[in-house]
Amino acid sequence: MKTLFKTLLVLGFVLVAGALLLGWGLIHLLGDVPGVHLSVDGEEVILSGMGLADAFGAGIGLVIAFVVLCLVVPLVLLLGLGLPLLILGAIALVALAALASVGAVVGSPLLLIGLVVWLLVRDKPRKAPRMPPAQPGQPGPAMASHPGEPSLHA
Repeated sequence: MKTLFKTLLVLGFVLVAGALLLGWGLIHLLGDVPGVHLSVDGEEVILSGMGLADAFGAGIGLVIAFVVLCLVVPLVLLLGLGLPLLILGAIALVALAALASVGAVVGSPLLLIGLVVWLLVRDKPRKAPRMPPAQPGQPGPAMASHPGEPSLHA
């Protein structure tokens, strides 16, 4: 199971990296096509004329987005969906335990009578008769009765 989760984690990281590379390549390809403009908040973004400070800010934004996608989204799903389902499952188990205990209390006289009947009627296993220990010169029950007969014992 651990190998499956490791494989899925690596595949997820590969997919995220591939999506980042494809998005970066698509933006750079579309930036060179005439008539296509990338605008953010009404301002045109020119990637080829980006300075060091703009590139640093874009990199910080990508790192924050990556952390949010890899950390915050799974935690929200876990706590938003997993925790309520876990609580509902615990409530269902408590309800089943309550029903089983009520059934045991209500049916206890019948269970007691059934136990007594079972103890009286059951077949007691008979003990196998003990074989006396074999003498050193005599063949035991597992050994062949004839010396010429093949045996599985050494």
